[in-house]
Order: sequence, then structure tokens, then C-alpha cells
Amino acid sequence: MKLLGVLAAGAFQLPLGISAIRASLGVKETLLAESRERSVSFAAIPADFPSSMLISEGVAAHALKNDDYYSDILDPDGHIACTESGSIENDGQVTVVLAFSKCLNNTALGIVEQWVDQVKSTIATTAYGDGDGLSLTFQSTMVPGACEERSEKNKRGIEDPAMENQGGPEPSGEPETTAPMLLANQVQPSDLQRLEAFPSLGTVINLADEDVTLSSKPIAVVSFMTGEVSYGEVMQFETTAQVSKTFNFQICNGGTNCEGTFEDCIHLDETVDLFMYNPFTVTRSLHCANLDNGVPVTYIDAYGGRQCFCNCPAGYELGENDYGRPACTKVIEDTCPCVWAQVNGFKHEVETDEAVCSFKGVATEWGLPVPFPSDGYVADKRDNVDVNPRIELTAEREQKTEYKGRDIRSVLSYGTSLPLTFAEVVGINPKASRFTPVVAAEPDSTIYEKVSTWKDYQTGGDAKIDDMEFTSYGKFHLEVSAYDYFSSATCSGCLVIVDSNRPKATTPCPQSFCDDVADPVHCTDSAELTEANLDKANDLASQYFDFAKKASNDACSVDNRCDSESFSRRDFFDKDYKDRGSGQANECFDKTKVLEDLLSSEKVKKTPLVKGDNRRNGRRVVNNDNVECDNTAEPVPAGQCTRCCKMETALKEWWTDYRCGSDFDVRSCDGDIDQTCKFKQCLVMNGDTLATVAAFITEDAKAESEAVLAEVENQAYQTVTQIHRSLECTAFGADDGECEFRARLSELIDTTEQLNFASSYGDAEATDYVYWRFKVVAEGESWQLWKTDKHTHYDELVYEDDDMLSFSNPETKVVLEAWTQCGLVRRFFFYV
Repeated sequence: MKLLGVLAAGAFQLPLGISAIRASLGVKETLLAESRERSVSFAAIPADFPSSMLISEGVAAHALKNDDYYSDILDPDGHIACTESGSIENDGQVTVVLAFSKCLNNTALGIVEQWVDQVKSTIATTAYGDGDGLSLTFQSTMVPGACEERSEKNKRGIEDPAMENQGGPEPSGEPETTAPMLLANQVQPSDLQRLEAFPSLGTVINLADEDVTLSSKPIAVVSFMTGEVSYGEVMQFETTAQVSKTFNFQICNGGTNCEGTFEDCIHLDETVDLFMYNPFTVTRSLHCANLDNGVPVTYIDAYGGRQCFCNCPAGYELGENDYGRPACTKVIEDTCPCVWAQVNGFKHEVETDEAVCSFKGVATEWGLPVPFPSDGYVADKRDNVDVNPRIELTAEREQKTEYKGRDIRSVLSYGTSLPLTFAEVVGINPKASRFTPVVAAEPDSTIYEKVSTWKDYQTGGDAKIDDMEFTSYGKFHLEVSAYDYFSSATCSGCLVIVDSNRPKATTPCPQSFCDDVADPVHCTDSAELTEANLDKANDLASQYFDFAKKASNDACSVDNRCDSESFSRRDFFDKDYKDRGSGQANECFDKTKVLEDLLSSEKVKKTPLVKGDNRRNGRRVVNNDNVECDNTAEPVPAGQCTRCCKMETALKEWWTDYRCGSDFDVRSCDGDIDQTCKFKQCLVMNGDTLATVAAFITEDAKAESEAVLAEVENQAYQTVTQIHRSLECTAFGADDGECEFRARLSELIDTTEQLNFASSYGDAEATDYVYWRFKVVAEGESWQLWKTDKHTHYDELVYEDDDMLSFSNPETKVVLEAWTQCGLVRRFFFYV
């Protein structure tokens, strides 16, 4: 038989239909709230239940309402009606004995009388005394006590401030000169007469009279004592009366007899504190005689009236017994009662570009199961969210310690079963104990908290779960806690939301360009170093940077990029690439930077025409017998003045592989394999790209040639590349006159040099970069340095390496070349 207990607070009101059910009086075992056996549980709902299936009494109503065989046990609403217990204890007149210490004054007795009146009123209101026959009567008595002497005022029930222990001043700190004067311990007739002055305290009995007996066995004794003597008397009385339910209060304001602490006794600092306590309860004896294993359930109907029907408790379902009568049969659970209770939890991988970092609808869109609370006391009739019946849904984000993925993978073999705790990882390989976390653990943070009524949750649980909002990736602890009037149950689970969407490029990776001048054979990634090509290469470099800068990613991935970047550069005059910081890549083809690097180089200003180690000498080579001109056809290696840059980027981001059931997480830097960009470009500075030169016959030499040609009838000669002289001898090699022509080359040929780039890229002259050599073919075709330096001598410009030359053949070919460290600028041919 199920009994329904409520506190005597005037809140239990039965409708007229069941008001005849008898009530019984009981006492509280403790003044604290009593614990109850759990009656709330969870079950999984794999699909949406029809509303008629959510609450079991609804099923009972529909199943039984149309069956005439059950009409005698159904109430007008079709529910199985509650029934009254056949035998009830303490359901008529019950007695409670009040035992007072004789040392209490009339003021204290008056306060106790008011408290008794309040208790009677509460019991009467709760138990419907007129109809139930339940009444509470009191008997009172005095017990001996060690009282300090009272004044005449105290004897008449009037407070005397001058007396201790009667509400007067506290004992002074001075030593007592005489012992306190105590009155007689025994109860006197005058003491009992004082009780009779307070009629609400009930019939006064004298325990000293052996003929006096209690009217009936009391259900409890409530004592009001002052000190050790009265406490002992009360204990003796309770034992003699064979009463097991006792409530002891100590009322004492000070004095010698107040000293001491007593077990099972409530000390009242002020007498009025008594109104905070009510040791009685009223119990309505409701049970379910017409439903085996059923429990009575009360609820407030649509009209505000309290109703009672029988229902099956959690874990049971409505059926029939062997006799065809309604019965609740235990359900054998085939699945875990909490659908979230699995160690691996639930994992959702986000693979799309989310415009807003907000995830909702985890039940309907992601398939997260919805816990379903079930209870025998509350159901869809409960639409309040007071302290007791309610459903609480919470979500907390957990920040566990995170380690680098490559560290964890280095100590775990392929195929290791996951999840693992970090202690288990250390157990597999102790090396893991030395790993340094990349993200420290933090306290859990609540991201969602909502309280719902049972009715709202049971009719729309999926919507409640869908309403949770997650604004980041992470590991989340989910809880649904269900509460009825006496107990609660919690369904806990784990949900991880993992970032599986990697950054993606929105701009193309640039392609290198070439021209026939720089690479006429392969034409792959080399072009001539001109200002126009520098601008073009710099634009392509910007496009390369945009590949990473303008890449798209989801809104939850902010400031978490870990792109793999590499940059290497081959500088002017270098043969190999050298790795450099990626931050220098944006300067690789910057026009100003590139030209300054080249033109300010010391090497580019050194002559390329000096043979061997002499090239390491100064910029200009002065006449020196040890200095030889390079006699090779190509004194400068091809492509020596080349600037090359190689850049590579792989789009990546930091992401965490959150796992339920693990006390740590793994953080890795990864990206899609196809999200890479490689860009390589070379720009080659050639000699004629760097400078422009000109060589021409001097005006003096030209004038002399024209004078000679004026005497010659053959008009096929010219003075642009030919220098003509007439000799005095009759034949070449003869000795009858001057048979050779002698002159310095600078007297015959003049030159100009000019850089092809603006002077703003350097303060040097073109002659700092351009060097000349010549070869007189008739003399064995060996190259000679020319005009390596110049100076002024007696106001006349004098060049170094400009020796006197002799021309004795009818025609002598002179080859003139201008070179820079970047290669040949131009070659000229003259004839003497």
C-alpha cells in the first residue's frame, strides 16, 4: 500500500469527491527534510512519441474508459480512482503530553500556549477535522527543576529585571560571595495551578499522584525544560510513559542551572523561537487497491482542485494480472535507461564553411538522441517550474589539456584503441610524461541553462535539445536533470563538435613567365630583368600572397592558421638558393630593392676582364705588368646577375580532435592536400640590359681620314668604321720612308657609357660598371685592357691601359668590346 505524506502546511486540499478519506496524525522523525527513494528515471526515445503515449495515465484512461467491466473503478475523467486504506492508526483523538519545568515563568507558559493554539489550528485545517474525526488534544504537567529564587514579581508572573534566570540582566562578572539560593525541587500544588491558568495547554495532571493515569497512551511528549534536573525528570517520565516520540526544548535565559548541553534537545535562544518548529504531520492514507503495484498521484486540475488517480511508477507499464484486473508490470529494459550514457559520447564533424559560428538543432539535424524522463508522481499534468517538479537542461564546455598530435602519435602504435586517458598513454610509453601541453586545462564554463516544466519537455523534448546553442568547437558535457517532489535523476552525456573543414584558396596560384632572351631553350621560369618585368613579377608575388591571405574558412576558425610556408632566394652572383624567412618574400621582386641590391654590390663594380685572381683587386686596374686581360671569349659566366625566388605555401590550421571519454585532447596543424601554391621566378640581368654603350671614330681621326680620301679616286671607302692614313714609303715593309702608322686607340676611337636604369637607384657612374677591351687582329688576336682608368695630366685627359699602337699592314681590324659583370654590352669592329 502506498501512502502519500505531506507537511501540515495547509496546502493539501482534496475535492469533495474524496474528502471523506480519513487522515491520521504522525510526527516527524527529524525536523530536517526526509530522504526518499528515487522514483525519477530516463528512457531513450528513438522517435517522436504521440502525445497519448507520453504519459502512462493517459494510456490507462484510453484503455479502460470504454470498458464497462472497469467502470466501477474509474473516476469521471477515465482515470483509475484512488482508494482509502481500511485501517489507519492515530486517526481519531490523539493525545500529546506537554511537560514543563517548574522553573519556567508565566511569560514562557503563555508563549507555549499560543504555539499550541497554532499547532491545533494547522492540524484542523489540514485534516478537515469536522469530517474526519481527527482531533489533537494536549495534557500538561510539571516536572521538578532546580530553580533560582524568584522575586515576588516573578511569583505573580511579572518579570523582575533585577533577578537572574528570569529574563533579567546577565550574571555579573564579580565572584559570588554566597551560593545562589535555590527553591525546592519538587512540584508544588501552586505550580500545577499556574498551568491551569492556560487552558489551551490541556488537562493538568500531577505526576506525583500515584492514582493519576494518562487518559490514553500519548503519541508523543513535548518537553520544555530549563536545566539538568528538569531534563533528567523529563527523560524518566518519557521512559515510564513508554513514549518513543519525544521533542525536547530548552528555555533558559541565564543562571547557574542553565549551564550544560543536553542530547536530543533543541535550545531556544528566545522563547518565541518555538514558532519555527512544528513536529507534527498529517497523513492521508491513499492507495491503489484497484491497480496492482500502482501509486497514487495527485495533481491540480483545470479548475484548481486537487485530484488523485492511480498510475504506474517509473519502470512499469499498464497491463492486466492473471485475473484480468489492471496491474502495473515491470518493464525489462533492453537499452540503457539514459540514452546519453555511453563512454564514447557523440561526435559531430563540421565539414562546411559556416558563415556564422552557431550550431543549433543538434537533435533534428545531427541526430543527437533525446533523453526522456519518466516519473510516477508527475507527468504532463505538471506545468509549473517551482522548486520541486521541473526539468533542467544544461550544457558546459570542457577545456581539457591539449597536446601536439605528432607527440601523441609518436608514442602510440597504429590501431591503438581510443579513447585513452593520459595516464594510460603514459603507461603505454613513459616518454609521454615529458610532453609539454600546447593548451592548458581550464575550468568548465556553462554555455546553456534552461528550466522547463515536465509538460513542456515531455511534449517537446526534441525542441528543447534543439534550442541549445553552441558557438565554438569543443567538448561539451550535457545534462538533463528531472525532479519530482521527493527525488531526482540525471542523464549525462558528452558531445564533441570537431572542425573538419580546412582553409581553402579563393584566388589562383600564380604561374611564372619567361622570354626568349633569358631562356631561349627551355623558356620555363626565367625572364630578362627589366623594370617592366620587375613590375610583372612583383604583381605575381602579390597574387601568391593573396592565395593565403584571401583563403576562406568557417566562422569558428579565427586566428588559428598555421600555414606551412617556405621561401628561398638565389641572389646575384650566387649559384645556389638559400633559405630565408618567409617575411622577406615580399621584397623579392620589389623594383627599388632589387636594383639597389644589384647596383650597390661591390662585385658588380669590379672589372670582369682581369684574368684569374687579379679580379679580386680594386674596382679599376691600374697599369700593372702582372695584370693580364682575360683572353677567353666569355669572361663572364652566363646568367651571373640573376635574382631567383622560390615560394611555397600550404594552407593549414590548428584544430583539435576532441574525444569523449578522454581527459586530454589532441591538437594538430593540418590542411587539405590540394590547397598548396608553389611559385618560382627568375629575372636575369644581362650586360646590354644593364647598360648602353657607343663607340665611334673621333672627330680628329675622321677629319684626317676624309683628307686622305679626298686624294683617292676610289669612292668605296667610308669614315664611319674605317680610319685612313697615307704613308710616305713606296711599299709596305720598305725602308724608304715612314712605313707604319702609330697612334693611341683613344686618339682614334671614342666611347660613351650609360646605365639603363634611373640614377635614383644608385649614385655611381656608368663607367663604374662598364669595362672595355680590344683586340688587334693582325697582331695575334689577343685581348688587351683599355681605358681601365683615367686622370688629368697638364689639363689633358690621360687613360690607363692606352698604349701606343703600331699599324703597318694595309688594313688592320680592331675588335672592341664593352663588358659588365652581367655580361657583354656590345661589340664593335673598326678598320685602320
